[in-house]
Amino acid sequence: MAIRSGSSGPLVSLVVFVILTVLALVAAIYFYSEAEKASSDRAMAVRELAKVVTDEQRGRESVQSLESAAQAQGQSLVEHLLARDAALANLVTGDSNSELGAVRSALALSETQTAKQALDEARRTAQDAQAKLSDQVKASAAADAAAAAAVADAEAAMRSADDKVTQLAATIAPYRESSERAMQEIGSLKNELVQAREQAQTEFANQLAEEQSKQAQLVATNQNLTDRVQVLQQQLEQFRIKPSDPALLSDGSIVDLGTSKDQVFLSLGLRDHVRPGMTFEVYQDAAAIMYDPKTDRQSPGKASIEIVKVGDTTSTARVTRLRRGQSIARGDVLANAVYSPSYKYKFLVHGSFDVDSDSKPTTAETDYIRGKIQEWGGIVIDGDELTPEVDFVVIGAIPSRVMAKPLGEDSAGYNAYLESKRAYDAYESLVASARAAQVPVLNWNRFQILTGAAER
Repeated sequence: MAIRSGSSGPLVSLVVFVILTVLALVAAIYFYSEAEKASSDRAMAVRELAKVVTDEQRGRESVQSLESAAQAQGQSLVEHLLARDAALANLVTGDSNSELGAVRSALALSETQTAKQALDEARRTAQDAQAKLSDQVKASAAADAAAAAAVADAEAAMRSADDKVTQLAATIAPYRESSERAMQEIGSLKNELVQAREQAQTEFANQLAEEQSKQAQLVATNQNLTDRVQVLQQQLEQFRIKPSDPALLSDGSIVDLGTSKDQVFLSLGLRDHVRPGMTFEVYQDAAAIMYDPKTDRQSPGKASIEIVKVGDTTSTARVTRLRRGQSIARGDVLANAVYSPSYKYKFLVHGSFDVDSDSKPTTAETDYIRGKIQEWGGIVIDGDELTPEVDFVVIGAIPSRVMAKPLGEDSAGYNAYLESKRAYDAYESLVASARAAQVPVLNWNRFQILTGAAER
């Protein structure tokens, strides 16, 4: 028994040691877990505090002053800052909830401007305004003094002027009666001038009525002549067969091409009354010789040629103009409004022409047109009236039309107006008569193209 009891003592001690060791281990684990939790809570608390204020910031003197002020008022640092911010916003805008942007707007501050800078600038502006006001007050006082002096001077001058007016009235009294008589004479002379002007206007009106009457007679005469021309034209058409527009007829054709590209041979010779220097327009066929009355434009040919050598039955010509992309071929037809192998056309040339394109029509250029017609075998009819024998009317530049009559008594201006009106009316009448009689009208454009004389 004593031996058994002695052998169990170490076992008990071992069991107790194990139990204590387990308990110590459990306690150590518990305390370690609690320490880890406390450390985690502390780290979280530090992070949360750093969102408000960092350790570095808490070490600053300004932050410590804020903490002391907050403790003195029994407030937290955040509560103290919020209260101070609300008080500042209320001071500026009257609303403790105003944000910084609202505060800047209330003070009209820019992004970089401080309230102190704005107040200093306002203070300087006020001081400048005060100084200017002081200067203006001084200037106003000086102006008042000057005005008072001027009023005194004006009163003295008025008294002196009154004295002078009295003296002057006494001086001019003898002349007043003679002045009144002069005014009466001037009135009488004015009445005579008015009467003379009315008489001149009456004479002018009578002259105008006379001119208008003459014009009406000329219009009536022209209408009678137009009617007569129509009758004569109808009678003439019974004896002579010709197309409505002889200018659209072909006069010959290209019979062969020369060795050089600018040489062609024509079907016209001495027997056809052609001679060197005559020009023709070349078309593919007679149907291509067209005139558009809507645009008053003549279709140009594919080329222009000039006769350089004349034989008995054929002639040699050189090409003076060739349209881009076109070529002359055998069988192409020739056209010249003035020339005809078997007939001498008669032309009535009217108006002034601008042959040299300087925008200045002249009678000398009209004489040039007449000379060309005669040179190419045509006959020029003298005068400006359409007669039954006329085949073509060659018309010059349209005369300018004066729409308004001159005002006043300017006889030169009125004569110029009448001359312009007569020229325009003559132009219109001739064109109307030619169209009514179906006589072709060639302007300078058509004449150049149909004679092959267009600008090269």
